[in-house]
Amino acid sequence: MLYYRFPGEEPQCLEGDFFQTESIENHNFIVTDFDQKYKYFWAADTKPTIIAQNAPFCIDKEAYLRQAQQLIKDLNRGIADKIVLSRIKRSERLVTDPKLLYDKLLLNYPNALVYYFHDTTLGSWIGASPEILIERTQSNWRTMALAGTKPTASARDFTHKEYNEHAMVTEFIEGQLRQIPGANVQVAAIQTYSPGPVTHLLQELTWQMPNRILPLLLKHLHPTPAVAGLPKKVALQYLAATEHHERGLYAGIIGRASQGAQKLYVNLRCGSLIDQQLFCYVGGGFTPDSTADQEWEETENKSQTLLGLL
Repeated sequence: MLYYRFPGEEPQCLEGDFFQTESIENHNFIVTDFDQKYKYFWAADTKPTIIAQNAPFCIDKEAYLRQAQQLIKDLNRGIADKIVLSRIKRSERLVTDPKLLYDKLLLNYPNALVYYFHDTTLGSWIGASPEILIERTQSNWRTMALAGTKPTASARDFTHKEYNEHAMVTEFIEGQLRQIPGANVQVAAIQTYSPGPVTHLLQELTWQMPNRILPLLLKHLHPTPAVAGLPKKVALQYLAATEHHERGLYAGIIGRASQGAQKLYVNLRCGSLIDQQLFCYVGGGFTPDSTADQEWEETENKSQTLLGLL
């Protein structure tokens, strides 16, 4: 069963399963894993095979801080400009009714892509992602550079580190888009965006391109520095050697890829459901100016998008 709602649209409920595909194009609802190695589309057909889901590795605070401190040292040695380290947080309360949690997400996050599904291919996932990766509008394409994070309840200003982190994401996306002939890229002014327990810096970018370029653009654009790092290749290599868990669908692509109505999100503020436990996937962007304790607190705050509603 698949439940989802795009902002400003009516909630949908569909029976079926996810099926693997080579291309996400021309499907009404798709998901991919973090590095787009595996792509899936939802179809009304069902399969009787039930997969076995194992609980993912959840790092404790002490081990995370050791990872974080080493990462900051490596960044100060110049290995990269930014690396996004993720972790998984397990809920203390059982989730006996995932549909009820989905309904709460609908009410609390009207500007997010909210979804919950259980199927025989990918198991159970739930989320409320605020970050548009690519959207097709009547006149152009649009995306958002979303980075730099502080608690919504905090009255402090964004720091230099957070502005710098956001600038890296904007510059990377703009650079990729300007490679499209005739793109006519427009970058809006910086604004703040508060989709829940945390507030981000946000810039929207719009451009022109034919539909056929979308698969190539997704390959080059995703994962952005907001979920991987910069340079991208170095960041991905570092994460493969450092993170002790599989990201799965976390920070992959999710949304609608039907012709002329594409609206794809980065799968953030999400988690998997296994044996009535919710495993929240969260990440923090490290730069040379980061501190380990603050990055831990950032991931704690992000996890409250889901955990705060239990």
